[in-house]
Amino acid sequence: CIMMRRATACFYAYTTCSYSNIVSRARLLTTMEASALRMLLLPSKGGGGQQQVQPPASQQRTSPPRRLGLAVRETFDRLLRNSDDIFLLDGGTGEELFRQGMPDDRKIWSAAAVVDPQYHSILTSVHQSFLAAGSQAITTNSYGIVPGVGFSEEEIATYVAEAGRLARESVSSSCSQQEEHPTTTTESTTTTALVFGSLGPLQESYRPDLILPHEEGVRIYSIMARALQPNVDCFLAETMSSYEESIQAVEAVGTTCSFAEAGAAENKPMMLVSYTLNSKGALRSGELAKDAIQKLLAFAKQHNTLIVGVLFNCSEPEAISITLKQLHDDGDTSFHWEDGILLGAYANRLTPIADDDWTMAESDGPQAMRHNLTPDKYCHQFVSKWVNEYNAQIIGGCCGIEPAHIKYLSEHFSKK
Repeated sequence: CIMMRRATACFYAYTTCSYSNIVSRARLLTTMEASALRMLLLPSKGGGGQQQVQPPASQQRTSPPRRLGLAVRETFDRLLRNSDDIFLLDGGTGEELFRQGMPDDRKIWSAAAVVDPQYHSILTSVHQSFLAAGSQAITTNSYGIVPGVGFSEEEIATYVAEAGRLARESVSSSCSQQEEHPTTTTESTTTTALVFGSLGPLQESYRPDLILPHEEGVRIYSIMARALQPNVDCFLAETMSSYEESIQAVEAVGTTCSFAEAGAAENKPMMLVSYTLNSKGALRSGELAKDAIQKLLAFAKQHNTLIVGVLFNCSEPEAISITLKQLHDDGDTSFHWEDGILLGAYANRLTPIADDDWTMAESDGPQAMRHNLTPDKYCHQFVSKWVNEYNAQIIGGCCGIEPAHIKYLSEHFSKK
């Protein structure tokens, strides 16, 4: 009874107090008391079947479950009401980690910033650098925490939860700093910054031939989604190389998560889905983007998931321009308005990878960066065209796109 009373007190703090008060109370709980608190906060799954892999209690205690969806719904409803508004993502977390001093591990890549606590401060610095530059959302550094590089299911649950916690704390810390040192410049967007939970390829980027069997992929993505949910506002399946890869993530989120909000018309979890393209503007699998999108939206409706945006990322900006133009010229951006789906893009700055058999672990070193994609050129030659001609409203950057690029975009579009 004492255990339940103390857990209930912490639950009361969650519903009535500030974040710092919640954390201070949660840290006083014993392991058994924390388990009791989770019984109060987490919905019962019931039934039999395979045991679910949960993140450890330490991550769950320090990251109170969030009432997901409301902030995203309000943000994206605003974008749909005003086609001139844009929403600014962050840039490439992995490459920025290396630029700020973390060693480049060719096996687990950016995941090292989560696995090794000595790099947590660099990861936090990267998140906050993008927020200071004007990003309205940051993406969790969970992209590389996958079975393809050797992580077990238990390790995935643990480290993905940690990636979510670090992202959320980065936003909270930036908000606190902004309150202490208010500014009227356009650089400060952290008071409304969102956290997107990254669900990347489980085996290897750009390799549709290496995708896991459907049921296995759904199971792994479910572990990741469950670990991320306490700290994210929306899920982002990114660098999807085929329709099949994307629907594994969609099905996992739809069967694992919900947005339990008072008065909500529906409790479907919200997702952004982003595809990676080859140089001709097709998905890496060779599928046409318009075909994949149409099938994706139909699949999501059948699997309890609300797709709020379709994007293209980790591709040459030229390839993204080809795809967006095709969608626009074919009239297939009608889904953008009729179904309430936003369109977006965030390219990389990498030199093209010509080898179809490329894998990160077998590469000799980091892929070389383009020198002709400076912040001003990225903005004026590509992003402005995506926004003004092809109706893209969610923009940002992937590998090699730095805070300087995001700052330039923020200042450019804030003038309009």
